[in-house]
Amino acid sequence: MFRTLTAAAALATLTLSSAFAQSAATPAVNAKPSPAKTARKPAGKAAAEPVSATNDNLNEGQLSMADRVMTGIADCEFKEKVDVEKIPGHNGNFKVVYDHKTYIMVPEETTTGAIRLVDTAGAVVWIQIPMKSMLMNQKEHHRLVDNCQEDEQRIAVQSSQKAGANAGALAPSVASPGSIAAAGGVAANNAAALANGSTVTQTTTTTTTVKVMPAAPTTNSAAAPSTAASGMWK
Repeated sequence: MFRTLTAAAALATLTLSSAFAQSAATPAVNAKPSPAKTARKPAGKAAAEPVSATNDNLNEGQLSMADRVMTGIADCEFKEKVDVEKIPGHNGNFKVVYDHKTYIMVPEETTTGAIRLVDTAGAVVWIQIPMKSMLMNQKEHHRLVDNCQEDEQRIAVQSSQKAGANAGALAPSVASPGSIAAAGGVAANNAAALANGSTVTQTTTTTTTVKVMPAAPTTNSAAAPSTAASGMWK
């Protein structure tokens, strides 16, 4: 009986070993192949913005206009600021900083007297007129920030407002508040036209008032009395 159990155990062990060997040699039918790893393409870099650079090839007209550019920090609408500074060693070149971006700009001659600074990379343009300045997107033709004023421009606005308030007490030739407001609107429209590259023609009309004085009355001298009349007064 002991031999029978031993033989049965040996037969069972042999059967299990054969089954294990067969399962190891035969690949699993339902096994799914591991997915191949897909190499990731590196993300492309965004196109860099054009970088402006100094320009030392300015003509006399540009250099003359550069002398009239107001520098310093200009306070603009919505509590924004624009800083305009000269660039040392590059006559007529200015550094304009707005919204953490820096632009290098040079004057461009105009026919209206307005100051126009153009970014050497062609991105923006700075327009300066007597009462305010504005920064415009040169490619998309819209304002980035408006109503920027340096100290001189603030003084000019205050003087105009004061003149308008006192117009009734001064001579009739002093501009009224309505005409001052209209002039400001015309100036803003001209500045926008300049930013778009248009030419603005200004026409000044002079009105002369002539007071007509009546002629002085004529005094007739007394005629020498005739001989008959003189005889009557005797």
